[in-house]
Amino acid sequence: MLLTTRQAAARLGVTPRQVRRYVRQGLLQGHPLGEYPTAPLAITEESVAHLVEVRAAHPLPRRQRTLVAQRSEP
Repeated sequence: MLLTTRQAAARLGVTPRQVRRYVRQGLLQGHPLGEYPTAPLAITEESVAHLVEVRAAHPLPRRQRTLVAQRSEP
């Protein structure tokens, strides 16, 4: 199943911008839905699930967790 950048961000507890960074870094598998530079990305659900598992095994340092939590609050 494919997810939007926003859906992947919600599952990971990060911003859509961070999801795009993860795709550029190769941490998530994403494919552009067009052939132009600002095309939206389709993120694979499997890669999101894998990253969730990796992050659970290796949590962020306390300072970074706080910053991520503050950004994801409405």
